[in-house]
Amino acid sequence: MSQIEHKLDKIIEDLKLIKNHWKIIEDRETNITDFEEKISKYEHFAINELKIGKGTINNQKSIIRAFHSHSGGIVNRETVKAYIDSEQSEAWKSNQIKALRRYIRDYLKLGNWINEFKFSKKKVKIKKEDIPTNEQLAYFCSLLPHPIQLVFLVLLDSGLRVGEVLNLKISNLDFETNMIDASDIHKGDTKSSWISYFTRQTAMYLESYISKKFENVDDSALFDISYNSVQEAFQNTSYQTDIFIKPHLLRTVFSEKCTGAGIEGKYIDAFCGRIPKKVLEANYTVYSPQSLRMQYDKVEELLTLPFSNE
Repeated sequence: MSQIEHKLDKIIEDLKLIKNHWKIIEDRETNITDFEEKISKYEHFAINELKIGKGTINNQKSIIRAFHSHSGGIVNRETVKAYIDSEQSEAWKSNQIKALRRYIRDYLKLGNWINEFKFSKKKVKIKKEDIPTNEQLAYFCSLLPHPIQLVFLVLLDSGLRVGEVLNLKISNLDFETNMIDASDIHKGDTKSSWISYFTRQTAMYLESYISKKFENVDDSALFDISYNSVQEAFQNTSYQTDIFIKPHLLRTVFSEKCTGAGIEGKYIDAFCGRIPKKVLEANYTVYSPQSLRMQYDKVEELLTLPFSNE
């Protein structure tokens, strides 16, 4: 081997080391035909390698499925752009890009070209006049199918995410203090949840529902309802009432009610699962059930809805 050939081999080896160190992957494209098999394998990858929570994965699977349907299984810059441009909502685009990055870059390993698609990091602030009144919330809730009415009330009362509420077990509820222990809901590393509460009004409805539906309540799931069913029910009721409410809006309503009640931001963030669990555990005295119950007492009246049958 000549000296020049030896130097070229050394340069190639060095480039390989640099690529491995910086995780540089050549840009590629592919054509997927076995959609459901790929999605199933991605779910396994996301759980074990990416450490993503089940609720987030279910949302990502829906996005990946919709993308494949739109693109016919062709995965490249052009098909991603066409899919992203098919809707105008910036919030929708952000959610799609986040999921597709995980799928295309991390799982399919087609390179980093998906990073070229940027999502808006600006959160659209909802104006206070856009937040439904308690009368509107009560009317909307009354027209939802049962037991999605109860999902609505728990979302409104607690500040929890939709996936967290749908993953609750009856054993997560303490009817002596009306506490929800959601601290073990998330098994992944991307989200956290802690402790929240529900009102005495909601406790009455929940206890009636549980007593009629369940015999053994220890480890039973509180709701046997899919995320899509909740979304569809909210959408149908929005068109029926002309009061447009999506499930995640109730999290905003909860935060606004807490702010109006004079609750400090750190407690609102704890209720809503916006503080890492390690921080919560390290400051347990501040974020203990007793401390949070005292804070919740300030807002409970504001969360109680004026149902006409009460």
